[in-house]
Amino acid sequence: MPRSTHHFRRRLRLQLCVVVATLVSAALFAVDVSSPYRKDSTVPVHSEIDRILAAHWERLGLARPCEASDAVFVRRATLDLCGRLPTNDEARDYVAKQDPDKRRQLIERLVNSEGFIEYWSLHFCDLLRVKSEFPINLWPNAVYGYQRRVQHFLRENEPYDHFVKSLLLATGSNFRVPEVNFYRATANRRAAGLARAAALTFMGARSDQWPEIEQQRLAAFFDCVACKSTKEWKEEIVYLKERDTELVLTRPDGKVVRVPPGADPRQVFYDYLREDGNPYFARALANRVWYWLLGRGIVHEADDLRADNPPLIPELLDALAAALVTSGYDLRYLCRLVASSAAYCSASCPPPEYAQPDLAREHFAVFALRRLPAEVLDDVICDLTGVSSSYSSVIPEPFTYVPPEARTIALADGSISSSFLILFGRPARDDGVLAERNNGINGKQRLYLFNSGDLYRKLGRIGQRDDFKGRPFLQNIPALYWLFYSRPPTRDEYQLLRDEWSLQPGGKARWRFQQDLAWVFINTSEFLYQH
Repeated sequence: MPRSTHHFRRRLRLQLCVVVATLVSAALFAVDVSSPYRKDSTVPVHSEIDRILAAHWERLGLARPCEASDAVFVRRATLDLCGRLPTNDEARDYVAKQDPDKRRQLIERLVNSEGFIEYWSLHFCDLLRVKSEFPINLWPNAVYGYQRRVQHFLRENEPYDHFVKSLLLATGSNFRVPEVNFYRATANRRAAGLARAAALTFMGARSDQWPEIEQQRLAAFFDCVACKSTKEWKEEIVYLKERDTELVLTRPDGKVVRVPPGADPRQVFYDYLREDGNPYFARALANRVWYWLLGRGIVHEADDLRADNPPLIPELLDALAAALVTSGYDLRYLCRLVASSAAYCSASCPPPEYAQPDLAREHFAVFALRRLPAEVLDDVICDLTGVSSSYSSVIPEPFTYVPPEARTIALADGSISSSFLILFGRPARDDGVLAERNNGINGKQRLYLFNSGDLYRKLGRIGQRDDFKGRPFLQNIPALYWLFYSRPPTRDEYQLLRDEWSLQPGGKARWRFQQDLAWVFINTSEFLYQH
């Protein structure tokens, strides 16, 4: 390729990136007056959750937020509940539909889909540290059984408290009883390490910050748990130590309990979690679900519940926890409740005259922007281009084989990774702390998206999609917008691209223009961020 042609293409791509990114980011960050990202109407107040939010906003002097547009909401909900973009047809049908009940119907369809099971198993596998290699060392046999147990919980909509009980009280082979991997999936398998894992996972509390005496009291509930190896390589048996004396233990709330000989102290701990008024168990899950859907917990950080870190809106967290308990610990019900809330339905871009947008964003009156998670972004690029990802691992074959049609969000093993996933902040699953996942954007990620030859070659496949092939470019402009953004182009955007297209000399330049445009779209805030 002549040097001048290369520079021309580069200048064109840079120019398009600046112009188009400015247009889409302007509306996204509330710079222009007419926005395709919000409605003129304010969010409705239907549920008790909405009434709590509305009262809180009123106390702060915040106006009730505008609703997100239908195009934004279908994209937002599909990404958060299923970990993928809506298809062109799904997005178009939802936007065109006039049914006032369509939002509820969309949420219902998504939470009952296979995509929900795949994507939300990713959340719980992060939490439960599902990983083969160091420092967890579960080994693949256990990893795949553990993930299937998580998926069973989600597929059958098993009550969350029953699922937790199956993990806490489990004994047996980690290859044959997947629940015992809760105890195996810790780097520190002494009583103190198991207690910290239980507190973080089921109480949303970082017990390593508690006073030493309280840590010791909690560890005493798990002093009975032990592991032993078998003749099968890497298999271990989790069992309870025999005990013929009574135990006197102190619960985290200070209540002293007696555990008779032969009884399981872990059952006493589970009973404490399930007790009416427990300040941790239901609130921990409610806070995590709010965090997973809104980008920030009612208690921040979302796995740091403690007396001196109060919730931003206490009555909101209490109402969500109470609703979870009343529903029989139904996770799908909780997801429906949060996804239907006024906070989740609010626009990410308030009108320019909206006062205190930063305060509003902190208090859930403006939807917070966050970069797409690494696995979701990887899958989205694969869906757009039709090119599957490749992975690597120190685990020997056949455990590293991933079928080309498999989704990145469905990877069972945290040890199977790629340079892309590492670059974009996939968690190591070493500790189960939410902060292990990094959804921020940094210079290295920008450089990859802006300058990766591999990504650019993948984007060249978009023109070969069945829904694009053989069609004039100008007819493909709306389809590209629906594909990347789940919305049609604005009049200005369409005219800009039409004008740029008319300036192309023809031949390869026109063929590459669509590839360059896709490359530009990938680099925009509207594509990279959940909004």
